[in-house]
Amino acid sequence: MTFSRRDFLKSSTATVATAVSPLALTSASASPRVVDEFIDYDALGMADLIKTREISAREAVEITIRRIEAMEPIINVMNTRSYERAYDRAEAIAADTTFAGVPILIKDMIDVGGVRRTDGSRMLMTNIPAENVMYIDGVEAAGMNIVGMTNVPEFAQLGVITNNTAFGLSRNPWDLSLSTLGSSGGSGAAVAAGIVPMAHGTDGGGSNRLPASVQGIFGMKPSRARMLPGEVGGQHGPVKTNQVLSRTVRDSAALFAHTEDPNGPFAPVGVISGPSSRRLRIGFAPAIKGGIAVEASVAKAQENAAQLLRDLGHQVVDAEIPVSHDEFFQHYNGAFLGQFGVFSDQALAISGSHAAASGLLDPFTASLIAYGAETPVDVAAAGMAYLAKVPAAYAELFSEIDVLLSPVMPFLSVQGDALTPQTRVNDSVLEFLQHGLSYTASANVSGHCAMSVPLNWDPVSGLPIGSMFQAATGNDGLLYQLAFELEEARPWKDHWAPYSVKHIPI
Repeated sequence: MTFSRRDFLKSSTATVATAVSPLALTSASASPRVVDEFIDYDALGMADLIKTREISAREAVEITIRRIEAMEPIINVMNTRSYERAYDRAEAIAADTTFAGVPILIKDMIDVGGVRRTDGSRMLMTNIPAENVMYIDGVEAAGMNIVGMTNVPEFAQLGVITNNTAFGLSRNPWDLSLSTLGSSGGSGAAVAAGIVPMAHGTDGGGSNRLPASVQGIFGMKPSRARMLPGEVGGQHGPVKTNQVLSRTVRDSAALFAHTEDPNGPFAPVGVISGPSSRRLRIGFAPAIKGGIAVEASVAKAQENAAQLLRDLGHQVVDAEIPVSHDEFFQHYNGAFLGQFGVFSDQALAISGSHAAASGLLDPFTASLIAYGAETPVDVAAAGMAYLAKVPAAYAELFSEIDVLLSPVMPFLSVQGDALTPQTRVNDSVLEFLQHGLSYTASANVSGHCAMSVPLNWDPVSGLPIGSMFQAATGNDGLLYQLAFELEEARPWKDHWAPYSVKHIPI
């Protein structure tokens, strides 16, 4: 049976009419399953279809809903659907905006007015913010239409696994037994599966780069305070930044331009639309001092990335990451673990009981709070003092090189059940988490920009392997220019996961 584009849209409309009913949220099978002929369009490509009236903004919502309802039983990446809100906005979004009503998913760790925000916790299942934060205002002003919220570990604390008791485990579209990583794991999987071409993420320790690396997509962490504030009251998180995971660099760059803070510490980058002719001095750090050995497939991928840079005319020199793994995480733990008691305080306010006794927090989170509560005051103070020196260490490195290349993480993948919400935190659990964050977390402490670029696929397993590129604070535009060049040299958009809309009719 052959479907035309209009037949597809009619079929999509019929499915969505059922899917949004309160009685059947996963009834995509009620209509004939067809190949999604829009799957190869990125967000700007879909926007062009809307602007030329080949499809409407409402039909774009319908297409996305159909994808969600077909893929959600397989990969489980959605915490909250906001379909009716998206339909209402589809009628009002101006066609002359950059994205003209293209749907987007938002990570469930930021305030969207009128949409439930849970942070992946049973404690916040009824939390509905009244207003957008400024970053979300920028996303919507760009013409993007929010259709739902994506899954996260509870309060992002499970780190390399996107799982929680409230919504369950998100699965990697490349291999359902593997982790999506986190904490933007739900967003990464939604993009890798083709539900949307771009999804929002927050990055507080690697959260946009780690999922991008293991799911074959592009993930950006901007410089601290570069973007519009993502916190209530117009505040910036001390280590967390907002941006997106995407199939193409141009989608990310276009939304970046709309969500920069014009009142921030940096002159706006504006729209970066392609590579630069400038040749860079790129430092290559294949490992980190004190860290575990990098798996052979990952190491080979980074050597391959370095050679690609040489072939493109860049100067690649030896470099060293300016922190030691063991020393960094000793102080990182001292500075931050004691601060998790705020979640216990919230549980007490709601239930009258702290942490584990409240029944509102996953055992992992509750045990992390108990573990962190044992941090001595002097250890916390020493941790903060050490972390305050990290920005200067990176600034010195970036005075000698333009960009730093390294692995995103030392291993190829993580099993989806390597940790669970029932895991109790101890020294070995923390050590495992820290190995996953080995290469990414120090960039958040430093505040400089970083990105994961999907340049390699493991020849044995077929799994993607990202490469991390970092630049000095404020040099976000330089990274985007490099990303465009790498995308042209080694395109990745058409590398599709087996559990994706590209291969699974909706």
